[in-house]
Amino acid sequence: MKSTWAALLAALLAASAPALAQSGDRELPPALLTAVTAYRAGDLAGAEAKLRKLAQNNADAEAWLGAVLLDRGHGREGLQALQHALAAGSPEAAHQLGLVYAHGLAGIERDDARAAQLFERAATAGLYRAQLNLGILYLRGQGVPRDLVRARGWLEKAATSNDPYALYALARALERGERAAQPDPVRAADLYRRAAEKGHPLAALRYGLALADGEGVKQDAAGAQRWLLAAQKDGVPEAALALGDLTARRLAPRDKAANQKIMENAATWYRLAADAGVPSAQFKLANAYTAGSGVGRDLVQAAAWYGRAARQGLPQAQLALGILLLGGAGGAAEPVEGYKWLLLAERGGNAESHMVREKASGQIAPADRARAETLAAAFVPKLERPLGDGPPALARPQP
Repeated sequence: MKSTWAALLAALLAASAPALAQSGDRELPPALLTAVTAYRAGDLAGAEAKLRKLAQNNADAEAWLGAVLLDRGHGREGLQALQHALAAGSPEAAHQLGLVYAHGLAGIERDDARAAQLFERAATAGLYRAQLNLGILYLRGQGVPRDLVRARGWLEKAATSNDPYALYALARALERGERAAQPDPVRAADLYRRAAEKGHPLAALRYGLALADGEGVKQDAAGAQRWLLAAQKDGVPEAALALGDLTARRLAPRDKAANQKIMENAATWYRLAADAGVPSAQFKLANAYTAGSGVGRDLVQAAAWYGRAARQGLPQAQLALGILLLGGAGGAAEPVEGYKWLLLAERGGNAESHMVREKASGQIAPADRARAETLAAAFVPKLERPLGDGPPALARPQP
């Protein structure tokens, strides 16, 4: 399962421009709370009407009005409201404007440094969502120097709210180690559990992995399966990959029939994740087809699944695909394509690729090698879904 953890770190959801947390958190007066609740529920027109009445005498209400106007497509008026509320000292305005600069909204050029300044202003005033977003920026080194100590400091403040997104982000920060900030797998596992119990699907995935590996918590295969199933049902396909690996670990040394059934179940989980675009699952399903483990041996299917993973940039899949194509498995040999994938696997850091490529190079015509090198130089991975091992990309919280 250690390999599962490493694979999932390379396959977890992380959009290229991740969403930051957006809702407010301070104690709100009843009338403002009613308006904000309407906004969070999607009643933009109703929220706007309520907030217009309140905004004349309440800077935070004017800040919320600006946010609603931006969501309704009234960029100029929304920005004016936010700027006016900011000048009046509204922390909520600082937070909402931070989001504007972080994402480049309403015609404003993206400016991470300005976003960080605004988040810090709101965070210092006690808005936990601003504390969360500022902590994430320090974790990424986005708009501010990357600083794990400061990231943890702000995320600790945000996590006192018990918001699942804040708990999850703090757990991610505690998994890492850097200079004075040592990893804390025990606390990270506990935070994942707390966030998972509040419905955070990625926290359920990571807590399931922690239970499977005994990372920061007592190893518990049954508990791991429960949390991984919950994550998979909540739309996290990497959980199906983990369930496949967890299933495969149950192999019995001398029970061939039982082992066949176990590998069939594992292959079913791998297929679920592979169909959803998880490259490590595509690689493992291809391995199953290559070995006839849990599925019928089929090198054509194996090459197809290796191909999907290879095109996403997975070096071990590129190596396997290159070997199959050079050997003509499932059809005629394809020396140019095969050698291209060996080159890419080697450039991607696969430890075995250099030796395999060196051995193959003597059997390939110089013109074919040159063509393969040209193709490899032009290769750009094409992801089937947003992937990455960076800091958390948090979805907008539900009201």
